[in-house]
Amino acid sequence: MKRISGTSVLSPEQAWANGTNVVAAYNANPAQTEAALILLLKKTLMALDMNKTIRTDEDLLFAVEHLRTEFPAMKLEEWAIIMQRLKTGKYPVQYERLKLPELVTIFRTYEGERAERREQAWGELKKVTPDTMSDEEVKALYEQYAKKQREKKEAAAKEVEVKRVKTDERGRWEHIPYQSPQEEEVQQERGSQET
Repeated sequence: MKRISGTSVLSPEQAWANGTNVVAAYNANPAQTEAALILLLKKTLMALDMNKTIRTDEDLLFAVEHLRTEFPAMKLEEWAIIMQRLKTGKYPVQYERLKLPELVTIFRTYEGERAERREQAWGELKKVTPDTMSDEEVKALYEQYAKKQREKKEAAAKEVEVKRVKTDERGRWEHIPYQSPQEEEVQQERGSQET
């Protein structure tokens, strides 16, 4: 997990492109992820010093869990950006109140900003990408797809193929040394005499 606290905060574009998804981080290491998110939110709330805010540990845990599940596409680094923006006043807080509903509104605002940036980037990409393909390009794509499908079928057929092992007349593997039938009878007689 990348460092998400401190003075250097990534840009929103960098956070989205190179960030760690909250749900993926939580699935990989729930305790560390939860602790990082709680610490981010708690430090922000303490820095803002609002009159009506989340104060109890139970409310803090509930807020982090709710925000984590409500915004599953959010990256850890984006949480840091939101908290930094809250501290610097980019997201103004009214009536000195910063509880869960206000936090949800701020997270939604950030999501809207991110969607706008993503649409702009997509628009730029579409300008560069050709709308149509020539017949040769389409044919090459189909041939490449067919080749991959053939390779998959061949690999699957090889997995299914069972290698036959040579056996003797009694059905035993030839590569394992066995005693002759006379030796087996002698050993069976010895075993019955001992008991």
